[in-house]
Amino acid sequence: MKRFSLFLIVFTLLISISACTDVVELDVDSSEPELVVDGVITNDRNVFVKLSQTAAYFDNNPFTPLKNARVSLWKDGQELVVLNENASTPGLYESATLGEFNATYQIKVEISGDVPDKIAGTWMSVIDTLRPVPPIDSMKQRTLNRNTTPQAFFEGDYALMYFGDLPGEGDYYRVIRNLNDSIFAQENNFISDEGFDEIYFGQGFIPPIAIYGPFEEPEAGEEADSLGVLLQSVSPEFFDYMQVLNSQVQTGSPFDAPPALVLGNIHKENEPNTYAFGYFQVVGSSRNGIRYQP
Repeated sequence: MKRFSLFLIVFTLLISISACTDVVELDVDSSEPELVVDGVITNDRNVFVKLSQTAAYFDNNPFTPLKNARVSLWKDGQELVVLNENASTPGLYESATLGEFNATYQIKVEISGDVPDKIAGTWMSVIDTLRPVPPIDSMKQRTLNRNTTPQAFFEGDYALMYFGDLPGEGDYYRVIRNLNDSIFAQENNFISDEGFDEIYFGQGFIPPIAIYGPFEEPEAGEEADSLGVLLQSVSPEFFDYMQVLNSQVQTGSPFDAPPALVLGNIHKENEPNTYAFGYFQVVGSSRNGIRYQP
């Protein structure tokens, strides 16, 4: 009987505690929306620019597309083309225009209408040069099964990339991989030619770059994996931008550096210290790929 009475008291206490639970509402000040610009011009794909604005912290949709803007592409200081807004994707502006090596480019974004005052106005990207990029001469498959201590790699079949650095130091290359048309997420692979100008990867004592591996054996009835590689020539400024951006994303340790403002290359006209989020990339591109041969 005493045990039953004790159980009844505990049960009643729990019910009373749960009944007294209150919903706590946080009063968080909402910051003013910011402009976000994301775009690319390169030598082998049509130019595009995406415009959006940030939303409140607790908003389920963090970005709102910006429609009805005028987005123009400038080449060597002259307006080249006005981009058309995609009819089915609001905020996406594009043109069937390819970039040319050694030409300079920038975009001009004019925003008006029912938008926050901070976003309204004319925005410009910093002038940048479309740098030449070396071709990826070939992609080859090689089996690596050498044992090392400590273990440097897993045994299996790897994809190797062969290419040569262009003459003159100061080149930065970005490597973007995709497997079966799916791009690897959160990759930040860059190569600098500092200290190895004009070196060819895959010749003499310089090995090719092991770009992926080991491949997985396909299941019965499935096709083998297909790997695509995009090599881009980028500016030192974009390289620095991506390093800072990556340092903000790859966090989780108490010893990480405190968050810093990641400044892109879009600023308000005549206000060089008023930046938008995002970056308009001016990059040279070369591509190659390989299908795994089990």
